[in-house]
Amino acid sequence: MNYRKISVPYIGSSDIEKAADGLRKRFLKEEIPIDIEGIIEIGLKINIIPALDFLKEVGIDTLITSDWKNIYVDNDEYLDDRRSNRLRFSLAHEIGHFILHKDIYGGFKIKTREDFERFSREIPNNQYGYLETQANKFARYLLIPKGFLETEKKKILARIKRDFKDIDQKTFNSFLAIPLSEVFRVSEDAMSIALNDLRD
Repeated sequence: MNYRKISVPYIGSSDIEKAADGLRKRFLKEEIPIDIEGIIEIGLKINIIPALDFLKEVGIDTLITSDWKNIYVDNDEYLDDRRSNRLRFSLAHEIGHFILHKDIYGGFKIKTREDFERFSREIPNNQYGYLETQANKFARYLLIPKGFLETEKKKILARIKRDFKDIDQKTFNSFLAIPLSEVFRVSEDAMSIALNDLRD
């Protein structure tokens, strides 16, 4: 395949959010944190395969194959509890490719590390950026549903009982991201972005 000629279709944020909500509701009870490994292995019947030195050799921590059978994950990242929130997001990101890019990504014929390395070398940067941005949004919507986020944010604010009017919204969201990231089991960065996307 000539990766230089790839054109990634535009998918709007609302369509990405609907796709994430649909997948979550299809496989899970409405509860947090989202059981991403259950969605992958039980719901979608995709194998999660730890691979030695994957991050070091390929430069990414997870990779879904174009036949949708396997997600390779760096073995050290997989076994490190300190990295579990980041890894959950990476797994959800790969499922974003499965849901959003099934037609185009299936044609990439990525089955090995070498296939991915060639793909990442040859695909135009802007097209790769579109793929990754859409998959990141999907992961965020899947793991941090807006309704749950609003509810949990209100619970924390009720416990704090302090006036934060003197703090700008971005700083305030960074503060809230710390406890909320523990509830949703995502990184503080992912939570800050989700909070910044909420409409007050």
